[in-house]
Parts: sequence; C-alpha cells; structure tokens
Amino acid sequence: MPTWNAIAPPGLEPVIARELEQLGIRGQITPGAVRFEGDPARVLPRVPWMRGPARVLLEVGRGPARTLDELAVLIRGMPWADHLRPRDELEVAATARRSRLRRIDAVEKKALNAIHDALRGKPLPPVREGRPRRAQRVQVRLEDDQAQVAIDCGGELLHIRGWRAAQGKAPLRENLAACMLLAAGWAPDEPLLDPFCGSGTIPIEAALWAAGRPPAPGRPYAYEAWPAQVGKLRPAPAPAPQPAQIFGSDHHAPAVDDAAQNARRAKVEPRWSVADVAELGAPCPHGLILTNPPYGARLGQQVDGVYAALGRALRGPFSGWRAAFLCPDPQLAALVSPAAGCLTTFSNGGITVGLYAVEPAESAQTPEGPAARGRGRPGPR
Repeated sequence: MPTWNAIAPPGLEPVIARELEQLGIRGQITPGAVRFEGDPARVLPRVPWMRGPARVLLEVGRGPARTLDELAVLIRGMPWADHLRPRDELEVAATARRSRLRRIDAVEKKALNAIHDALRGKPLPPVREGRPRRAQRVQVRLEDDQAQVAIDCGGELLHIRGWRAAQGKAPLRENLAACMLLAAGWAPDEPLLDPFCGSGTIPIEAALWAAGRPPAPGRPYAYEAWPAQVGKLRPAPAPAPQPAQIFGSDHHAPAVDDAAQNARRAKVEPRWSVADVAELGAPCPHGLILTNPPYGARLGQQVDGVYAALGRALRGPFSGWRAAFLCPDPQLAALVSPAAGCLTTFSNGGITVGLYAVEPAESAQTPEGPAARGRGRPGPR
C-alpha cells in the first residue's frame, strides 16, 4: 500500500491527525508530519478537502544513497511514468541530515537528471484538459545515507487557496487559520468572531468549512496530471452546508475592505464591521472568539493594551463566549486572562506562538454554560 506524509507545522501534528481521521484516514504522528497508508484512488480525492497540512507527499521509493551515483541508480528505478510526463515542468527539493551527500545543489541536480533519464523515450499519455497545470515537485530526503523520495500532490503549498489577493502586513497563513479552528474544537453551529480579522483569513476559512466547500475552490493540483490517475479519480463527496454566524471586525477600515474583497473571491459572506475590540458588542449570548492579535515583535508596536482590552471584552460583553488566540508571550496571554491555557505552540511568520484558550467568564458561576456542556473541547496534545 502506498505511503503518504501530510506535512504539518511542528506542534500541530495532532491537530492534522484529527482532521485526517475526520476524512477517514488514520495516520501515525511523526515530527513535522502525519504518516499514513492508502490507495491513491481513495486518498487523492480527499486532498482538496484537507485544510491543515502544508503539503501532502506520496512516497515514490526509498533506499541507500551513499554516493551521487548510487542515488541516481535508485531514482532511475522508481516508477516515474505513473506520476510524470516527459515534458512536465519539474522541481526537485532536497534535504540532508547525517548524510555523506552534503551538497544539496549537487543532490538536486543529480536527482533531476535521473528522473529525466527514467522518462526518456516514454510516450506522452493524455492529460486532463481545461485545468491550469501545476509544476510537479519532487522531494528527496537524505538521512543516515538513506534516501526517501516523494512527489508532492499539490505542486505548491496547500495554504495557497487562491482567494486571498488582498492582505495586510503580517497575514496568517490560511492553513494555520484552519488548524486554529480545528484545535479550538469549532463547529459551524457555534457563532464565531475574529475581532482582529485583518484580511479576513479566519472568518473566510470558517465560512468555507460551514458552506461544505473545499478550502481552495477551483485551485488545480499537481496530481490531476499524473498519468496513472488521469480520468480515474472520482471526487470525494461534499459535506452538507450548515448555517453559521461568522463575524469579522478590525479597527482598521482598509483591512476590513480587504477582508470583504477576499470573501467575495471565495464566494462566502461573513459579516464585517469596523470597530475596536474595546467597542464591540456581542452579537450572540455564546460563541467563540478566535483571533490572531497583533504581536509587538512582529509589527514594532506596544500591544499590552490590545491584550488587556481583549480580556476586558471577555469579562464584559463577551462573558458568555470562550476564546482562543495566538500569542508569543505567556505574560501577554495573562493580560487576557490569568487562566489562559496554552493548547500548543508553533511558528507563525518565524515567531514561536502559543494558541491559548480561555473559558467563558460566566461559566465559573453558570454550570450550564458552554464549558459545562463540553462543546467541542480540544483534546490533549
């Protein structure tokens, strides 16, 4: 059975493992990935529905690679005609750890030439028409003089959805927004608000989920041109759309304009407003605030007041709401709530951040509040 790796930002592997389980795929968590086995006819139609992974790689082969020539022989013996056409645009990316082959550029060139050698003289199979094509990307991973060679199902990073043309200074990657939704245990029947929405990434990701649509509607994937799969794959069934109340606000009016433009491109309709977090009223008695507040280190600002204002909102008009937010500093997170608990940490824009969770302020006095009902609570890492 073929082996696959769903590449995960370190710290978010358990989140992506849970997402794959929801898609009917059981995998094993490894550093930086979730590894699983599955038939391409079953796995590939689910790739467009994967919201969290950065890439999904299919292992083409593995074996010893102590010299460049040994690597070339290994690669030439792999079944490239199943995945590549002789004239495909091809990229090779290599990494090395505890390998005798330390010159990455030489490894990449050798691998590229070996793949072309393997395809020389092969017939040109048909390709699906009417879709833009992605460059085919091959990854060579060298470790302890062993090579693992894989091909990328997407061709480019999966967080590239296609709808975010407008963005601010420090945008959150779309797949990280999806991981936040998953880690927070959000479901479309729970109202959602992002009070620092910026270009709208979190509300738009949530709205696509609720609408039963893939995160990158209309985007082409590299696997669609694989000769072994052309004309053979059946689309995965789409989930039923669910009604959802999704809100985004920001004190910066141009950011809200950008968010609204991105939402139109994605063909979803969160409700947008221009407001400071200190001025917001709760649109519903209960819900989830999920947000990526500004970081001082990232934007060169003093942001203590921003986190303190979010905390006051959660103790005031949003006292019935739970919250999850990104923060690079536990002391800043404590300004929101001394009881804020860190669910996990990961890198966002090169900065290590924690995803902190806060229970509704009213739940301490109201046993029947959202926390007591146990709505979607994230499990331990």
